Amino acid sequence: MRYLVSTASDIDAFQAHPKIGVMTQPRTGLGRGIRSGRPWGCDCDVFGPYGVELGRYLDLLERLEPYTATSLFVTLPDVPGDGAATLDSWEDHLYIFIGRGFPLAYVLQDGCEAWPFPEGCSAVFLGGTDPWREVHAAPLLARAARQGLYVHVGRVNSARRCRALAPLGADSVDGTWLAWRAEGLEKSLGTIGHWLDGAQPLLKLAG
Repeated sequence: MRYLVSTASDIDAFQAHPKIGVMTQPRTGLGRGIRSGRPWGCDCDVFGPYGVELGRYLDLLERLEPYTATSLFVTLPDVPGDGAATLDSWEDHLYIFIGRGFPLAYVLQDGCEAWPFPEGCSAVFLGGTDPWREVHAAPLLARAARQGLYVHVGRVNSARRCRALAPLGADSVDGTWLAWRAEGLEKSLGTIGHWLDGAQPLLKLAG
């Protein structure tokens, strides 16, 4: 499992754990960790009208195109807490994103649990409200892993959650834990490295 951190700093300068990558978005931009070759994911950060935020997102993806070889996924615009609207958004925006060389991630939101994953996605990103995740996250992630999709989980801010998610087939996680630490980047990255060392996937998911 990888942990993707949201920082523009050069995490290689702190000898970060090899399983630590970078999480970016329009507000973060193209950080030094991406330029140095760390694996990365990109979230659309679309919470306002698509016409306003989508342009900023596409601008960032253009800057990221030289780094497609290390990209883990980029998400398509989603609607927090609304699976039906997120699926509609996927279908509306897929033509803009396909063919850019990035693995495309479908964001799992409330209500999507009974549906097949949409055509064109090679990754899933677990969003959704906390109550919905508690009920539906485990079977959704396991199904995605069995189907060979890359699996990412957002809002992971503890060693306990890392350990719980690894056996479900999660390939990477991210969270805001790093942003709220006052102990310094080097020590915080070291703590995340310890989390990763304790998060072991199962050798084979049950069929």
